[in-house]
Amino acid sequence: MGRKVWPRRDGMCLCFCEDTPPEDGSKSKGRKGAQDQLFLDRQAKPNAFALAMKDAPCTEPCCCLASACCSPCGCTACYFRNSVLKNYFNGVQDFVCFQGYIPKICCCDVASCCPGSEIGLCLEGCCCPMLSLSIARIHMMDVKDVRPDPCDWQIIRCSNCLQCLSCLCDIAALIEPSLSDIAAIIDLIADLVALSVAGCMGAQIYHEIKKDPNAKTNGGNGGGAPPDTLEMER
Repeated sequence: MGRKVWPRRDGMCLCFCEDTPPEDGSKSKGRKGAQDQLFLDRQAKPNAFALAMKDAPCTEPCCCLASACCSPCGCTACYFRNSVLKNYFNGVQDFVCFQGYIPKICCCDVASCCPGSEIGLCLEGCCCPMLSLSIARIHMMDVKDVRPDPCDWQIIRCSNCLQCLSCLCDIAALIEPSLSDIAAIIDLIADLVALSVAGCMGAQIYHEIKKDPNAKTNGGNGGGAPPDTLEMER
């Protein structure tokens, strides 16, 4: 009898999510087109992550578990936002709310809120834990010219789709109360997947810094571009 070949586990759970970046940003107009173009630009970066998100649970199990468990309260986001700033810049003094990646909203200029403040960093991490953790990862990618692993697109898209499905189910449950149990189950699944993604992101950032000889904790000089240079590129 021939040896039974099992399908790839990551392909089974993410088979409905693409592993490619967004389509050409020039097809979209305004902010959406600019955002898509930023994703495309990152895909062309010359360097790759030392650890893909799909491999994080096996390579850095303790960090992955701790990052997932501590992400709801914002501890994971605060720790890794500070870690990226400390290793590649001048620490918290170079902190900017969402590091300038969130554009001005109406009359509110997010980037001008609490610059260089430890309190601002804590507020960002605790109020928007998943977004803040994503900012830490993107910030490090831009500093190190790192492109995302193809499976990273699948994992993040899968989590985002579940969050959208959870929102739609909650709305449907308001209209039809009999759907409340199904909505609660979808909410739980979406939250568990989001926690898993947070764990993988945290482990990926941790492993990248640990393996980087230019990181200041490893005796390097950081090697990061000045904050104003990154802002001009964005």
